[in-house]
Amino acid sequence: MDFDSALSVRLLPGTQLGASAKSLYAATLPGGGLRVLIVGMNAGAIADGDLLRAVVAVDPSAAAGIFPVRFTNAIATDPNGSAVPISMTAGGVQVRAGSLTAPFTDTGVVNAASLLPGALGPGEIVTIFGRADLATVSSVLCNGARAPILYVGPGQVNAIIPFGLDPNGTASLEVRTTQGSLGSVFMPARAVAPAVFTLGAGGSGPGAILNQDYSPNSFSNPATAGSIVMLYGTGFGPLSPAATDGQAAVGPTSTALPVTAEISGVPAEVVYAGAAPGLIAGLVQINVRIPGGIAANPAAAVSLSVGGVTIPPGVTVSIQ
Repeated sequence: MDFDSALSVRLLPGTQLGASAKSLYAATLPGGGLRVLIVGMNAGAIADGDLLRAVVAVDPSAAAGIFPVRFTNAIATDPNGSAVPISMTAGGVQVRAGSLTAPFTDTGVVNAASLLPGALGPGEIVTIFGRADLATVSSVLCNGARAPILYVGPGQVNAIIPFGLDPNGTASLEVRTTQGSLGSVFMPARAVAPAVFTLGAGGSGPGAILNQDYSPNSFSNPATAGSIVMLYGTGFGPLSPAATDGQAAVGPTSTALPVTAEISGVPAEVVYAGAAPGLIAGLVQINVRIPGGIAANPAAAVSLSVGGVTIPPGVTVSIQ
């Protein structure tokens, strides 16, 4: 993927990428642009539809005009490894003269685990993508309450939605610098907005999962049937006892709402769901027992539900 030097592009997963249970990897090339790889251990084909979403930031000094964005050298295969033709068209970003727009939009506010936009939930870790001047952010406010900040950099801020968020209604999310407000957006609020972190950091593919012996789960290090695996997510709602915003969890603290699980469509026992001891409140640990007798699968589908809401599809675990 090639684009003008006045642009900064981040690729986020689309609906069909998550449904495919494949991982998205993107690397910046030395001369500019991105090299993108979508790959998975499963043999399922990717359906037509929303595959990738692009978040584009424009250099504030860029002149008015149209800046090209080109997709080149696209290669794909079917489940048997045979080449599949792909058609590509060039695009562009039109930049108009005048005052700067808002530093971010509601579609640029995503769950930090799934990288998908949606409603905000108490304790959810969110990533805010937008203009380069987000690097100057000193505070994030949610309905006027300070949201703990985990990271600030060019075009990106990571923060934790306060646990006191009222889930009934609308939430305002504002970013501020020491000089004042950069802007704000309004988003729906919900009791939960769950998602699980993955190794590819794109919300789908192999989960960031530990086996029972605390070794990373992978194709070369699968979990055994009957053993316990540990998943990590965010957006699973309030904790009980209540958590303190911005503080590390002191000990085991359960989610206020029960969590259920399935692996390869088979109900699985949730041994523990709550705060990850020693890690910041908002990061949730879910311990799940692999059902006995389940078939070996290098990319077994994982599904977790809390408060009637299921995590986005596409997370997998390797089982032997």
